[in-house]
Amino acid sequence: MAKVPAYSGKLQKFYRQPKVYIALPSKGFYYNDGAFDGDPMNVPVFGMTAMDEIMFKTPDALFSGEAVVSVIKSCVPSIKDPWRMPQIDLDTVLIAIRMATYGDNIEVNLTCNSCSSEWTMDFPLEPLLSYFNSIEYTERVDIDVLQFEMRPLTYRETTNTQIEAYKIQKSLTEFARTLKDGDIKGAEPFYKALGQLTADTMNKHIVSISTDEDTITNPHEIIDFINNSELIFYEGLRNHNDEMKELWKIPKQNTVCPGCGHEQESTLDLDNSNFFGRS
Repeated sequence: MAKVPAYSGKLQKFYRQPKVYIALPSKGFYYNDGAFDGDPMNVPVFGMTAMDEIMFKTPDALFSGEAVVSVIKSCVPSIKDPWRMPQIDLDTVLIAIRMATYGDNIEVNLTCNSCSSEWTMDFPLEPLLSYFNSIEYTERVDIDVLQFEMRPLTYRETTNTQIEAYKIQKSLTEFARTLKDGDIKGAEPFYKALGQLTADTMNKHIVSISTDEDTITNPHEIIDFINNSELIFYEGLRNHNDEMKELWKIPKQNTVCPGCGHEQESTLDLDNSNFFGRS
């Protein structure tokens, strides 16, 4: 058998180097012990390897979140456990990985809402990083005489919720195919499951509830309160979550159709294989 040459290490100087440095919108808050290591205001980001790019081409890995987690571990080593990363950091991290791999712009295919003509444009990514670092997650919500401390969900919590909602919706769709027109009997368990999932997700956001005298942090006590309190509290918390969800979306961009001059708003979806395909 041929002898394997000694490992020289001479190619190490050609290994990946950080291409982008970012500040996390969370500023490092909301990470549990061991989930992050380093300066959250100066996080090095590497470009993707060939294996990373393959991960983003694997549908099952994308659906489960494993592709995103794997690539973040590879490209942003400061984030030790991407599953525990707060959701508000996700888009910034994905944008930075895209920039470190392919450059500061992404080519976007657009369709005019007026004349239906199609065109492409270079979409700059740097302004998106600036946007996400210009906004803040609102932790405190005052409703009547109570103060609620809220937190963003982790990437695992968000992914699990999306997967569970998909499963329930798929089961409901399959069940509906067995029904006669207008007959919705038997669908109630599916709607109850969706309602319970929404309530469970809401409860995960709540860190504590404070009165003038006490602060309650016991999760079971918090759940009991939400289940037995006036609707005003649930509606106030739901409105807060809706506002935060809208705020932390990628902002829409004004675009102009080169054919007819029609102005419209366009946006990007980052958490998918298309975003990580080569322009």
